[in-house]
Amino acid sequence: SPTKAPSTSPVTASPSTSPTTLSPSTSPTKAPTNKPTTQGPTKSPSGASSTQVGISGQVSFEGVDYNDFSPQEKTEFNAAVAETLEAQGCAAAAQTIDYHSCELQNFSAEWGDRRTMLRRLSRKLQSSLLVEYEIIIDAICSSSDCSDAQTLANKVYEEVTGDLLDAIQDGTIVSSLQQTSTALATLLQNASATGDFSEVVVPILALLASYWYPHWQGQTNTCKNDGNEPTYMKIFQTYYEPSLDACCERYFSWDIYECNGNAITAPIGFYPNGGKTEHKCLNATETASTIPDYMLNNPEQWLDSDIEMCCERHYNWEYNDCVSQSGGSSSSTATGEWYVNHEGQICQQDCLKEVNATCGGLVQAWDTLYSTASDCCAEKLSWIASARCESRSTLTTEVGSSEWYVDWSTEQCVKDCNDKSDVDCGGFAKNWDEFFASSSDCCDRLWYIERDECTSG
Repeated sequence: SPTKAPSTSPVTASPSTSPTTLSPSTSPTKAPTNKPTTQGPTKSPSGASSTQVGISGQVSFEGVDYNDFSPQEKTEFNAAVAETLEAQGCAAAAQTIDYHSCELQNFSAEWGDRRTMLRRLSRKLQSSLLVEYEIIIDAICSSSDCSDAQTLANKVYEEVTGDLLDAIQDGTIVSSLQQTSTALATLLQNASATGDFSEVVVPILALLASYWYPHWQGQTNTCKNDGNEPTYMKIFQTYYEPSLDACCERYFSWDIYECNGNAITAPIGFYPNGGKTEHKCLNATETASTIPDYMLNNPEQWLDSDIEMCCERHYNWEYNDCVSQSGGSSSSTATGEWYVNHEGQICQQDCLKEVNATCGGLVQAWDTLYSTASDCCAEKLSWIASARCESRSTLTTEVGSSEWYVDWSTEQCVKDCNDKSDVDCGGFAKNWDEFFASSSDCCDRLWYIERDECTSG
């Protein structure tokens, strides 16, 4: 429908207090009259308080098959619809208020069957083609504090929606589209349209100033509260969170540490040196810049208060080595007791290797500890002569057991000793040699040898 004629009085209370330009010397040559020179001012004082008004609308087209449109025709159709709706809506707004800007945003055209559209639209509009859009108006308030924002919004909403609905339902919109091109005129020859609108939305700007929004531009992965959020966020306030932490948690949960930036306190505790060959725990405070994001985002799972707890949780199979390599007080965890070293065929003490030559390193979880080297040798290396095992383990001089064993290379019985002055000493017995308490018992093993030839003595 045609736009409404200008009212008989200016929008503001007095023409002298709201000129169409900032300086009278640059205003049009015509003297001010008791009516505005245009339907709505093309500019407004830059210092005037304003508020954003959002109007969400839907247009449902019947009698068109969007699938018949070529890609170029779809693009042409979308552009024509957006331009027509913006021109009609903003002209209606200018009849009622002054504004800094008025534009159509978030335009979408969606093809669907009747059932899909019935589910989609709250008023169950029957449609083959659904167009959704938002008209965002930066409206100039009458009061400096914009206390009249809601009244202003209601007023412009009534004017814009009424004018648009008339244009949609009386065929003006479809007629405008048909005039865009011959192709659209043919495709829309049987088209009709209906419209629907959501309630007007006015942001409470004073509250939004302290709220945080996701800053998606430039892939910064952070949140801001600088008041520069896109207009659609101000209008539709579902994007805000009351704190930086809450905003980061909602929108950038996979990288909260980067999102918080310097606002987050460096983590305290120890975390596993994951993925590395060195099994140890690292100090989070000292290595904050290298902690994996997944650990930072879930510190309860990965950080422990001390080295011992971290090693116990993540490297319990080599706990003591972990504590030692992590720089913990591993020496205080050493018991000094004895455990077997099967590879060396000796028993070693549970202590750091650098502490003593008898130390074999800190005991592992699977090792059994014994109070003495003798006990360890008897339980774990019983096939080795006890005296030999013990002397080798304690690094004392090996004296042998002085018991008898068979020297099969000479087929004689000899004593387990290494005293050159004793003709019966045959050197230290091997691990596999069988001991006998006397030469007689040993010579019984060599029954086929004459007794006077069984020993050297």
